[in-house]
Amino acid sequence: MKPNVKIGSFLMAVVMIFSVLIVSGCTPMSLNKEWSYKSGDKELAIGVYIYSLNTAYQKAKSFAEKLDDYDETKDSWLEMEITDDDGKKEVASKWIKDQAKLMCLSYLVLDEQIEKEKIDISKDTIASADEQAETYWNVGQYADYGYVMPMKNDLEPYGISLESFRYCSTEYSVKYQALFDKLYKEGGSKEVSNEEITKYFNDNYTDYSYFSVNLYTSSTDEAGQSKNVAMSDKEAKKVTDEIDGYVKDVNGGKSYDDVLKAYMDANKIESDPSTSNIENLENSSLGDEVKEAIKKLDNKKAAAVKVGSGENAVYYFVYKRNIKDAAKDYLADENNSANVLSSMKGEEFADYIEELTKSLDYEENSSVINQYEPKMFFVPVEPTTSAEESSDSSAKE
Repeated sequence: MKPNVKIGSFLMAVVMIFSVLIVSGCTPMSLNKEWSYKSGDKELAIGVYIYSLNTAYQKAKSFAEKLDDYDETKDSWLEMEITDDDGKKEVASKWIKDQAKLMCLSYLVLDEQIEKEKIDISKDTIASADEQAETYWNVGQYADYGYVMPMKNDLEPYGISLESFRYCSTEYSVKYQALFDKLYKEGGSKEVSNEEITKYFNDNYTDYSYFSVNLYTSSTDEAGQSKNVAMSDKEAKKVTDEIDGYVKDVNGGKSYDDVLKAYMDANKIESDPSTSNIENLENSSLGDEVKEAIKKLDNKKAAAVKVGSGENAVYYFVYKRNIKDAAKDYLADENNSANVLSSMKGEEFADYIEELTKSLDYEENSSVINQYEPKMFFVPVEPTTSAEESSDSSAKE
């Protein structure tokens, strides 16, 4: 079974899946320094376990929300059977505890392997990771966007300290990346050649461009509310016929750049309205309809695809280039090459770390761990009265 809580990251940025957790009304717990798991002379603070339990709880909740009888006002879902990303079925509370343990053992394995491989992570790198953790702790992830949401407000009430948070998040990410690089880059025991990276890139990445046109008009009323109105069939056909014409031009031999310029000139558009990218479409944030349309294209061909309907309809022009033409320049960038390697071997590396946990010599402080149950993170969502119910109630009065 692959780990269902992804504990590693190839990015320095840390995504905290419980950043919006509401903990008001929770009784603070002692920030004790008791250990939870240990291997050799390395002990994990109980806060590390609580952090892992919380992360697993949030993941399990996302599975539970798919159940027909899920009720956000009750914690009964914790005793329901959930299905994880691997298709495994298990009672939620047990799944959460199993995953929290797996995460803790993975922390210990990583520390063990860093020492075994004699990996020296620079003080500056660690300092940068620690600074990032402290920023998240004190002001949150979104302070740069004007939203101050300190992580400590969410974590401290459960007994998670800054030290535990830092160890599990940014420091873990740095160590995870360092071990990955040691194994898979030049000279490593699992070294991947440039030829292998290039082949993977050519087989799995796509070079594409697209631009879109709305099949509706937008207006703002006196109250400042935006409203979309679907175009008439005649108006919409005029738009789609134009885009279909550009598709025909590309597929007839005209270059994408020339067709894009023709579109911009015809519509008096000064700034390039298109989006271009090189990525693995399996990991793309593109909508499914657009993604599938691009996948079906031959190189240097175009297509049009409608997404949505009525006042939300959008018409896309999509174009696909030959990925092999981009390989040399794209992979010459060290960051791009590293990202492709991560995409290529990331799952394998995660499996490798999990496999090592099975042979790890460790101790579990059960008497302490058993004091913490998944239900401690449950915050009921109070049911709200719908507008319809309020209306009916007023009518009866």
